[in-house]
Amino acid sequence: MILRFLLVLSLTGGLLCAGNFADGMKAFRSGQYKEAKSAFEKAVEEDGAMQAHYFLGLLYMKGLGTAKSKKAAKHHFQMAVQYGNARARCYLAEIYLKEHKKSRATALLKEGLAGGAQECEKIANKFKISL
Repeated sequence: MILRFLLVLSLTGGLLCAGNFADGMKAFRSGQYKEAKSAFEKAVEEDGAMQAHYFLGLLYMKGLGTAKSKKAAKHHFQMAVQYGNARARCYLAEIYLKEHKKSRATALLKEGLAGGAQECEKIANKFKISL
């Protein structure tokens, strides 16, 4: 009986996490950025969905549904990188390049590209960095 309860509880937790993150993705894709930001924040805070940090970083970096904030974008991309998000490496590298931290940025771009994130190649080309 206890085993069943624990199984149901663990499955319910996963569904809750998927719900907030899924709501954020739906809002993001439909251009409802304020709603996306709120859902992604809930996904992180309530559900521990750390990959939502990547999308929060994008929202802050581009000023979508919120004021642009390099500091907030950097924080969220750093968190996403800690959880293995290759695309977050690209955008964090772009922030570092704007801060004139080329060596750290180049390493992130290489890591992101190795992880399959094509955005890194585009950013490298934009800043005339050869990978």
